Amino acid sequence: MHEIDLDNLPRKKTYDWFNNFNNPTYGLTVKLDVTSLVEHTKKHNQSFFINMLYIVVKALNSVDNLRMRFENNKPVLYDEINPAITVMTKNEIFENVKLINKDNYKEFYEMAKERIDKAKYQDKLNNESYNSTASYNEYYITCLPWTDFISMTHPIPEDKSSQTVPRVCWGKYIEKNGKYEISLNITVSHVFVDGYHLSKVFNNVQELLNDTTNVLK
Repeated sequence: MHEIDLDNLPRKKTYDWFNNFNNPTYGLTVKLDVTSLVEHTKKHNQSFFINMLYIVVKALNSVDNLRMRFENNKPVLYDEINPAITVMTKNEIFENVKLINKDNYKEFYEMAKERIDKAKYQDKLNNESYNSTASYNEYYITCLPWTDFISMTHPIPEDKSSQTVPRVCWGKYIEKNGKYEISLNITVSHVFVDGYHLSKVFNNVQELLNDTTNVLK
């Protein structure tokens, strides 16, 4: 992590403009082709969620602007960001689970599966859930596998640092004409992320989804 030099930031005027907004966040929801991922996951009897998570985090981390945050009111750029996800427990409440980003797919899959499985069978939430201690070097990621949506909004706090953390959600994949598609929503702060940068992320996600054989190995 290093502090961003605002004097040499190419989009300094854009940064200053949106930094004056009470809530500078916005989101886009895009339909993606997940046919290759669905087939790969079924063939190898794997978790679709974990595989999708690995791909989405990889795409998010590939664009610098998605790794920009406010820390102690200063703009910073992280080298990489970890995913923080929600997991439904056996009591049908949602636990916050912190994961570690790993480039190695097999290591990531095993780590994520272990932590997700542990959270699924909890009787109650752990002490770290829903407290006032926030981590900003994360992507807040969730999934709605029960429904297909065309748009969504996220609850956004007034805290400026928290506003810079991207919120990510995808829905239920559905079959259309022999192919599978899914809605992916990413909500970001316009202080750091323009539509151009967000479009790069969506395009990168789709490219990775099209190459699951090589990506997930």
